[in-house]
Amino acid sequence: MASILAAQLLVGALTPASACACGAFIDPADAGNDSDVLEETAVLAHRDGRETIIMGFQLGASRTGPALLVPTPTVPDVSAADVDTLSEMRSATRPRQRIRYDYWGTSEEPPGLVGSGDDHGAAVPDSAAVVHSRQRIGSFDVAVLGGDAAPVRTWLEDNGFALSDEVSPLLEPYAEEGWTFTAVRYADDAVLEDETEPLRFDFDSEELVYPMRFSQAARTSQELNLYVISDQPMQRTDASEDEQISERPWIADPTDEDWTWTDDTLRGLIAPDDHGGRHGIVTQFRIWGEPESFTTDFTFAPDPEQDTVVPTYDVTEVVYLGPFPAGWTLTGIVVLLGNLITAIVTVIVLVLAQRGTRSRGTRVS
Repeated sequence: MASILAAQLLVGALTPASACACGAFIDPADAGNDSDVLEETAVLAHRDGRETIIMGFQLGASRTGPALLVPTPTVPDVSAADVDTLSEMRSATRPRQRIRYDYWGTSEEPPGLVGSGDDHGAAVPDSAAVVHSRQRIGSFDVAVLGGDAAPVRTWLEDNGFALSDEVSPLLEPYAEEGWTFTAVRYADDAVLEDETEPLRFDFDSEELVYPMRFSQAARTSQELNLYVISDQPMQRTDASEDEQISERPWIADPTDEDWTWTDDTLRGLIAPDDHGGRHGIVTQFRIWGEPESFTTDFTFAPDPEQDTVVPTYDVTEVVYLGPFPAGWTLTGIVVLLGNLITAIVTVIVLVLAQRGTRSRGTRVS
């Protein structure tokens, strides 16, 4: 049985041979063994000129060679993240329950959505590429590279990082702009497991950016689930947005929805308030697009006029009075009271009419 290459950071439906949305993970040696990319998940934050990306992906492959290549505008610090970070973010932004009371016991509607460590010192030249760092992170061999595209390619090939012909030409634009490349692959002695830790990238950046141009090398449509932490709602500002389906199912501060942050990483990314609490708006982006649509990286900016969005789902609760639904019970009571009142009024009318008849008979006598 083939081993499974899996970097577990997200949950989604399996899609055949494609590029990771933020990087590229295609096996050039055997197209039949390309990594399978499920949905990609990431948490993004930007504060005081420093950006953090906690990246999640789940892949399947049969060997350790294929490389994930992540471009960033400056040299990043790369470290292991915790699967609990992404898990808590998903829980914090889950749809909230909305109870719909049924007084008649006749509802058949199902619940549905209403609104969802190594040396980082001086750069060392290596094969004309600049190796900012190379380290072992869990099961991964991680190298941070700079320089022109051609020597970066040469270094990757000489050091066991395999890139496909589709990805290779996409290095030039990033290299010309002075970006850095983080290459990630399973180490030669790694035990390929179904679940590994996410990766965290911290780097200087003038704006909040999520690298996407490598997704042009994908062979199937791409799906992303991004959570942007900020002090106000966020929107996409890149030119490729119109070419994709982009939704924002959650735009709110989870603490306003009875959530308390417990993950240390998330607490560190959310600015503290004057009282020591952690309050910040999370804008969730659900994005779908064909490979050719990812001509730009994703960029984001505040959207202060945007209203809060919290997805909800209905749960129906039947209200009972006694053994029957309240509506029918109350209706029965009203009917009984109505009949009783009618009977009483009828009796009173008859009594009064009878007394009137007797009074007229006495005056005649």
